Amino acid sequence: MDTKTVYRQLFADMVGRLGEDLDLAQGALYIAAEDSPDVDIEGSNSILDQMAQKVSENLEPSMDLSTKLRRLSLYLGVTQGFCGDEEDYYNPRNVYLNQVLKRKRGIPITLSLVYMEVGSRLGIFFEPIGLPGHLVMRAASPDTEIYVDPFHYGRLLSREDCVHLIRNMFGGKVELTDHHFRPYTKRQFLIRLLANLKNVYTKKGDYHMAIAAADRVALVDPHMSGNFKERAWMFSRTNQYGRAIEDLESYLKLQPEAEDAKRVRGQIRALWKTIATLN
Repeated sequence: MDTKTVYRQLFADMVGRLGEDLDLAQGALYIAAEDSPDVDIEGSNSILDQMAQKVSENLEPSMDLSTKLRRLSLYLGVTQGFCGDEEDYYNPRNVYLNQVLKRKRGIPITLSLVYMEVGSRLGIFFEPIGLPGHLVMRAASPDTEIYVDPFHYGRLLSREDCVHLIRNMFGGKVELTDHHFRPYTKRQFLIRLLANLKNVYTKKGDYHMAIAAADRVALVDPHMSGNFKERAWMFSRTNQYGRAIEDLESYLKLQPEAEDAKRVRGQIRALWKTIATLN
């Protein structure tokens, strides 16, 4: 069994279990290891352990949550220099956890995973909050709620700061509601990570790698209809017309009353015609 198959199976076994008892760092490293043969999973976990040990040297049990978060962000964001890759945001390396640990650059979701993993080793637990176009983390105690933005060197934010951040990002066209502040489940987190990978490779025109990301989304949530429709388009781009038809039919089974059902059926007919011309 080749390396890609091994790590795909390990990922499938992990997400195939019922519930949300998922190891996000391990899942992210399985994703990276499938796509690249030189991923050192043990070494990546060791880096997270070492960083947590360094932060712990500056923490005291009596410290309040705000102080602990400042110490954590000071170490990861300033001392270590973890921040967003604004110059080359859509570089695939920004999505792979091992590469983010090596380069200390990434996108919000992988940088958040670094903070979440280091924090959990210190008894600091974060909830990932998937704001529109940007992911932050929330830590809470009985008397306070603090958000951390790892893309911008781990700066601490209030809820109102998050509102201003998104308002500025979208020129005031997006208004946040309570719905936007609902934390991701672990499955939703992995799906967003893989969606980023899928989008990055689609932008590069590497549809085979984008399909591999979509395959793993289907493993995390086999009922995610939109993923089937997106993957069908990618199968079409790679001349895998039969598989595109299968995915569009799966989409219709999951969404028989979809607004675009008529158009999707037309796409299926068109694909059958394309196959007929090839025979």
